[in-house]
Amino acid sequence: MTRRELLKSLGVAGAAPALFGGTFAIPASADGGGKPVRFGVISDLHHQQFGDKQVEIARLREFVDAAAEMNVDFVIQCGDLCPPLKSDPLLAEWNRFKGPKYHVLGNHDMDHGSKKEFMAFWGMEQRHYAFDVGGYHFVVMDRNCVKKADGTIVDYDRGNWYRLPASSKSFSDAEQLDWLKKDLAKATNPVIVFMHQPVYLTDDLNEMGNWREILEAFDTANYNATKSGGRGKVAAVFMGHDHDDRYGTRNGVHYFLLNSATYAYTSKGADFYRDSLYAFVTLSPDGSLSLAGKSSAHRDKASDAVKARIPPRISDQTVQVAPKSEKYSRPPLK
Repeated sequence: MTRRELLKSLGVAGAAPALFGGTFAIPASADGGGKPVRFGVISDLHHQQFGDKQVEIARLREFVDAAAEMNVDFVIQCGDLCPPLKSDPLLAEWNRFKGPKYHVLGNHDMDHGSKKEFMAFWGMEQRHYAFDVGGYHFVVMDRNCVKKADGTIVDYDRGNWYRLPASSKSFSDAEQLDWLKKDLAKATNPVIVFMHQPVYLTDDLNEMGNWREILEAFDTANYNATKSGGRGKVAAVFMGHDHDDRYGTRNGVHYFLLNSATYAYTSKGADFYRDSLYAFVTLSPDGSLSLAGKSSAHRDKASDAVKARIPPRISDQTVQVAPKSEKYSRPPLK
């Protein structure tokens, strides 16, 4: 799907509004004012990972142009964006979007510097935080800590995670987990979570850190909300890192593993996509979540095995995730 086709599917530039991609039933917001919330998300741009050619700027430019044309409520990048050094042109491109902009920390963002340096460059005040838009509660997590041999948890810093076994990576620290549990307990509206390293759907089972504790926090929050009749349940989780395009459900929560904007991992290294990949998400007043993903092609000649294993897209599949009796049904038109 080209950028033009994606925008047309979302009702931009005079096209009829349409739900494109997966449509998922989540609790409708009580105080959203009857208006949809729409945001753009891009992940794993990997600016300058393969040299200082600044070629990823064009990929980000396409995303920013589309987000501006759609007038989304906010944009967010889901980690592995860039190192701060020599990234001023990328920062300028990102800042062309005049609405709210949010960041998720990714492991490669600390390849050559510290979290504080990355955060200062991008104006990111907190490594984990929450915000509210249109009757939805959004949570951003930091999964970029390592567990040392003595059990202590320390930040990713200047590539220190490269030297450690997989089982020591992708942790969230105790302070953050405590904050997460308290934040979810106070939520009064549906919760959408963003993180870089996945806690579900990944093939890298040895590099999931304390994923069990995070999923337990989601489970407990949703169980308590159900008992009390509250609306503050975790409804969806968006993740990056793996350069894969996957969707799944667990205990009523919808998990989206977002493909890289730039390339696929293969046994021979990076297999670049011809065009940038990204997605737009619409949270409708009826409680549905629609995902409109970008598709492309492999830039260079790719084997059939690579094409089959890693399609260059963020999927446009349609999934039924709630019994029809529980789904919102619009009244008939008169």
